[in-house]
Amino acid sequence: MNFEEALHEILSLPSPWGIMHVELIKDERLVEVQVRHQGEELHCPECGAPSPGYDSRNRRWRHLDLCEYQTSIVCDVPRVECVEHGVKQLLVPWAEV
Repeated sequence: MNFEEALHEILSLPSPWGIMHVELIKDERLVEVQVRHQGEELHCPECGAPSPGYDSRNRRWRHLDLCEYQTSIVCDVPRVECVEHGVKQLLVPWAEV
């Protein structure tokens, strides 16, 4: 198992989310994990209806440290335009309560 596969398991990323890139920034003691939605079909997070993509927003989350390195998850989170609910951001599994 390589480092990216291990991170995928540690973060418990369900399909269709996947790790695109991992960067180790030694002088800042930072591990930056770039995650992307890899699914072709998008759904409204409120009603689950298939919805067209609207745009995406770049977001950053602080995760638990890895071996004294600060860990950040970075993602362009897709937004959809639902007929019933309007423009909504997809839910991201690592930020759910």
